Amino acid sequence: METRDTEQKEITEKFINQAIEGHRAHDLNWKRIPGFNVSVLEKDAVNRSCFYTLSMAVTFQGEKIVDVGDNQYQYGGGSMIVTSVEVPTSYRILNASPERPFVSASMKLDRALLAEIMGEISGKKEFPPSEDSNAFCVAKTPVQISDCFLRLLRLAEHPEDMDFVFPCIQRELHYFALTDPQCSNLRELCTGGLPSNRVSKAVEWLKQYYKEPIRIQELADMVYMSSSTFHNHFKNVTSLTPLQYQKRLRLHEAKRLMITESYNASSAAFEVGYESVQQFNREYKRLFGKPPVQDVSGS
Repeated sequence: METRDTEQKEITEKFINQAIEGHRAHDLNWKRIPGFNVSVLEKDAVNRSCFYTLSMAVTFQGEKIVDVGDNQYQYGGGSMIVTSVEVPTSYRILNASPERPFVSASMKLDRALLAEIMGEISGKKEFPPSEDSNAFCVAKTPVQISDCFLRLLRLAEHPEDMDFVFPCIQRELHYFALTDPQCSNLRELCTGGLPSNRVSKAVEWLKQYYKEPIRIQELADMVYMSSSTFHNHFKNVTSLTPLQYQKRLRLHEAKRLMITESYNASSAAFEVGYESVQQFNREYKRLFGKPPVQDVSGS
């Protein structure tokens, strides 16, 4: 155990040092890695909203608070977030400074690769039964996963090796995530008939048809559940009701339209499915902390 802790400490220090050095040199080589993201923040961030996709994120240094529905998670260095179903969140970064920046990295996970590995290990490994269907998992980062992230960061400096080395590290990372006892949410996602697997199909439908009115019974029928069972499982997995989830999708898309495509607030509201601009303004301010007109004027 002591050897493993020492190895984890060394990997963490190497990642932090290389990430900070790259950040201060404005080096974005890590963008060469598909699905990989490195974040170095030298000041606090508050009231930020985003969707966590099917992914794994490791915090190497700093503190973060994430709100998912009614649930709040506070964690710091040595923690990882594993998300099995796309969920809307708001977050805060605490106590970041130039002397001690917040340092994290994330990697998108490939559902097909997870399913492939799950099929290969089925019956060969035993896992503790899942006690929680929530898509958002906060856990201690195993040294194998920290090591994968460090090797991805280093690989970005050697693009000539990318085609051969990246698939190896990617597969290794998916394997360690899927087989970690803490990550039952990923195993549920890859097991047909379980709540996360079924809810993920409803989430994909909502992402595609978020402008349309929601009919809970139709969504429930789509995933072979009664409406009450579906409603309960959806909230257990995403921490939101289907209507709340749709609202977040609409508001995030409206924000994108205003900032990147020069929509005004009324046009964005109608484009994403709102029938009342007043209701849109209220809900937008409640989520993002400011009225939509400020994002229009600041775009």
